[in-house]
Amino acid sequence: FARRLLLFALSQVFAPVIGFGFTVEAGGKTCFDETVKSSERVSGDWRVISGGVLDLDVEVTSPTGEHVYSAEREAAGSFAFFATDSGTYVVCFSNARATQAAREVSAKITVGEQGDGVELAKAEQLAPLEDRVKRLHTSMISVRDLQDQQREQDEERYRVTSQTRRWLLWFTVLEAFVLVAVSLWQILYLKSFFEVKRVV
Repeated sequence: FARRLLLFALSQVFAPVIGFGFTVEAGGKTCFDETVKSSERVSGDWRVISGGVLDLDVEVTSPTGEHVYSAEREAAGSFAFFATDSGTYVVCFSNARATQAAREVSAKITVGEQGDGVELAKAEQLAPLEDRVKRLHTSMISVRDLQDQQREQDEERYRVTSQTRRWLLWFTVLEAFVLVAVSLWQILYLKSFFEVKRVV
């Protein structure tokens, strides 16, 4: 990830952009192939625009099977890297976590030319930064999971509170009805009692 960020900052090459929209069915996966030459710059942006919980799993795989980009349960993202191998790079959007709602996705992919005179950083130089970014990404996912859990708890508390309010409302109505009935009974009883007294 850090390597891609560095290469994106160094690159000054502009290339045609392919923009498109598509649907990823619930429990399914949609993939796109891009033929890329070695040292060409590949970048892309994507966003889930509709469909239940707006998240997807996204992976970009090199011709050798290496995952050059991955995102889990994200609503939007972007990637940029220089191809290390010539061949077909596969971009896959997975909606496997969903059981009902399909996701409508908008994406654009740019395949650029070779960067002239750009000196690529060595992997061992970027490894510490990549590790830090990965740890940060893991922490962010943990925080998001905690937020989702808290939101579910809030929704459950709201449901219980609403149900309790409805029960209290019906109990209040029933109590008022009983009080009115008892009052009427007392009035009628006292009235009949005094009428009997008067007759006697």
